[in-house]
Amino acid sequence: MFTLNQVIACVVRQYGTGQYRSCVSLNKGSTICLSTHDDEQSAAETINLFWEACHKGEIKQSEDVALFLKSIRGEIALAM
Repeated sequence: MFTLNQVIACVVRQYGTGQYRSCVSLNKGSTICLSTHDDEQSAAETINLFWEACHKGEIKQSEDVALFLKSIRGEIALAM
């Protein structure tokens, strides 16, 4: 189990592709790409959705990230 102060979330720009990735690191040596976007704002919105889910207690362990990703698929499609 992880705590919020251990989680690192950021938007990473992939140079040469024009793409932005929403990434989270739940523990040392583990990084998960939540989504890839055409613009930085959409990628940041995904990070915000991730933090909201963490604060609601929906993400308590790394296995919960897969459920989170399934739940936001429609929201990501709307943001693009």
